[in-house]
Amino acid sequence: MILAVAFSMIGCTGKKAKDLTQREREFYQSLTQMAVYVKVNSLYGFEPVTTVDDITAYESEPKENQVYARTEFTSTGSYTVKDGSGVTYSGTFKVTGYSEGHGDGWDSCEITPPTNGEKILPEQITDQSTEATADTGAASTDGTGETYLPTPLSRYIHENVTLMRTFAEPAVECDINKDGHPELCSTVTTGSGMVTTLVVVYDVHNDQGYMLNERGKYDYRIMGSSDDVISVEKREFGGDQKTYGTLSIENSELVFCER
Repeated sequence: MILAVAFSMIGCTGKKAKDLTQREREFYQSLTQMAVYVKVNSLYGFEPVTTVDDITAYESEPKENQVYARTEFTSTGSYTVKDGSGVTYSGTFKVTGYSEGHGDGWDSCEITPPTNGEKILPEQITDQSTEATADTGAASTDGTGETYLPTPLSRYIHENVTLMRTFAEPAVECDINKDGHPELCSTVTTGSGMVTTLVVVYDVHNDQGYMLNERGKYDYRIMGSSDDVISVEKREFGGDQKTYGTLSIENSELVFCER
């Protein structure tokens, strides 16, 4: 009887349910948000706001000559997007992914089409023959003949954050340097195996970018903004110690000011 119960919990594949730490849960949540962002943005051309409702994970024993076990996860939840007129559409998702040694990613991302009542947001049709990639910083077309450039913030992140897989959360605006012109601020998650979370700020008016990045020592994440103040969480890398503060630009550097 005991063997039967154990077999049913582990299964014939050698996988067993894994209790996730808070940091592991946040890591898989970041991978989920990245997967949903890529899927929705590529199909509809808008940035989704993602809510992760559930994450389940299973761990396999290392195979022969392998040091690290493989963890596979499934996450589910919902997302919303706003079209060019500000109308909100919503859908659901299911993401399957993995982490193994120094590699991680997702295997699949299934979404339901974003809807508003009975109205379905149409997919974006892109003419691949005339489109230039944002990676080059070159102009692209939106199918109407009108050209546009990647946002300065996106371009700065691409040029300065080079730790493999990278996900930038939707930007918020805040006049950090108090010059009357708001800066674009985003939390960026990057890396494979050793994942780092940092804050990137781009001063569009002065064409200047800044990063708050202490890889391997601290992670930084934007918690919110109000009254031209950005609230930031500072977390010890690999630990649970947290402090909270705000951002400031001093001597041409982005600085965390503990409260």
